Amino acid sequence: MTELLKILAIALITVIAHLIVRQTKPEIAMIISIAGSVIIITLAVNSFSSVINSFYHIFNVTGVNTSLLTPLIKIIAIGYIAEFGANICLDAGVASIADKVLFAGKLIILLLSLPIVTTVVDMVVGLL
Repeated sequence: MTELLKILAIALITVIAHLIVRQTKPEIAMIISIAGSVIIITLAVNSFSSVINSFYHIFNVTGVNTSLLTPLIKIIAIGYIAEFGANICLDAGVASIADKVLFAGKLIILLLSLPIVTTVVDMVVGLL
C-alpha cells in the first residue's frame, strides 16, 4: 500500500511538472515525463520479488521444471517494456513507431515462449 502511495505521489509530481513546463519548453516536459515514468517503473519492479517467489512456489508444488521460470519472467518483462516504449512513442505523437515497438515485443515474446510450449506438449504426450 505504501509503495502505491509513493508511486501515486511521484506520478502527481511528474504530471504537475509536465503541465507547468510544457507551456514554455515542450521538449523538457517530455524528459520530465520519461524520468518520472522510469522512477515509477523502478519502484514497481522492486516489489516484483514476491511475485517471483510465488512462481517458484507454484513450480515446485506442481513439479514443473523451474528452468522455465526464467523465460516466463522475460516474457512478462518484455511485454511491459514494449508497452512502456510504445506509450512513450504515443506521447511523442509517433503512433507508427509505437505500433512497431509493440509488434517487435510480440515477436520476441513468441520466440521466448517456444521452450514453454515445447515443455507443455512434452508433458501432455507423456501423460498419454
